[in-house]
Amino acid sequence: MIKFFRNIRKKLLNEGKTSKYLKYALGEIVLVVIGILLALQINNWNEHRKEEASKKKLMLNIKAELMENKLRMEHHILGLHNSNAILNKVLQFSTGSLHIPMDSLKQYLKEMQYYGELGILTSVQEEAIASGKFVMLSDTLKQHLSILKDNIESRNLIRDQGSQLYTNDIDNKFDKLWAKLGLVYEPPEALKIHPTIPMHPDFRLPDDEIATLVKDGETFLDLYRVYQNQYSDEIWVKFSLETITNRTIDLIEKELAEN
Repeated sequence: MIKFFRNIRKKLLNEGKTSKYLKYALGEIVLVVIGILLALQINNWNEHRKEEASKKKLMLNIKAELMENKLRMEHHILGLHNSNAILNKVLQFSTGSLHIPMDSLKQYLKEMQYYGELGILTSVQEEAIASGKFVMLSDTLKQHLSILKDNIESRNLIRDQGSQLYTNDIDNKFDKLWAKLGLVYEPPEALKIHPTIPMHPDFRLPDDEIATLVKDGETFLDLYRVYQNQYSDEIWVKFSLETITNRTIDLIEKELAEN
């Protein structure tokens, strides 16, 4: 092709057609420029297509991570709600506003504290931030994810402050109370790998003394602090983390449908 254009230019010069030669040369330059621009346009289009594919993959991965977190939140909320409902009844029994048969009370005492932990996955977002891919997301989606991150950190901070109720128990006040109430932690059957440790005889109380202990004012305050911690976590996860997570999932689905 280059040889073909060279022969045309040579023929025009040999025939003395200078003006035609200049016009032809100018046209050839224009064609080359157009070719370069087209090549750049195609390259830009290919790069944009790759970027959009990478963005879509990232959004799908973030959605999958959020969906897993949603399931974990739902499980956590259910466990907290059940324990809080039981602890609420124990507190009402403590104040004398509710009668509970002794067998039921002893069962309630075993189920009133929720031992589950909520683990939130964030590895996909953290990797996207570290790799610089996070900037590909829309401003609205980035804002949603940022708000969710802030709420998770705030919830964890409040949760950690609540746990100090036990970690700062220097004189083992809570441990002793829990022991007298007959509270022995038992993992789920599927997770049991060792025999359950029985309560030490020094802490075993007859039924009437357990009922009296539950109705004691100091016991009420201790149980109420546990209730406050669990209840606040239930509200925080349900009406903050889960709500924002659902909104973010909906936004991702909307943006994916528009592209």
